[in-house]
Amino acid sequence: MDKIVVLDFGSQYSHLICRRIREVNVYCELLPYNTPAKVLREIDPKGIIFSGGPASVYAKDAPKPDKQVFQLGKPILGICYGHQVLVDKFGGKVKRANSREYGRAGLVIDDKADLFRNLGQRINCWMSHGDAAENLPEGFKVLAHTENSQAAAIGNKDRH
Repeated sequence: MDKIVVLDFGSQYSHLICRRIREVNVYCELLPYNTPAKVLREIDPKGIIFSGGPASVYAKDAPKPDKQVFQLGKPILGICYGHQVLVDKFGGKVKRANSREYGRAGLVIDDKADLFRNLGQRINCWMSHGDAAENLPEGFKVLAHTENSQAAAIGNKDRH
């Protein structure tokens, strides 16, 4: 049975993310962001999702996952704050955005491989963030952007 784990960084959408995954008949478990890698190893998910949340990754007490999560060899999808965790972890830079993006936004797909392969060139999505990736980590590339976010979706094929 395929399993996905969502690590919750405080997003108001974490339960919705799990529900959508379950709707496509994939087992999904919602766990706190600081769940030890040992527990995740025992669950043996096919992939891990880092949810969004209200924090800024560059803040002094920003929530971070167990460092060993990155050694599990599992694909990780970061959404909103989770996206920023990945940028920060792998050496990129996150900063306060010039303008906050909230509500409906047009997401322009720059790379239709993998994550966006069955979607159109432009889709509507929901944004709620005040931070943005200023510099991407080495090996990452932009997959999609919005009017206010040059790197709304990024990926690293080698790291999954």
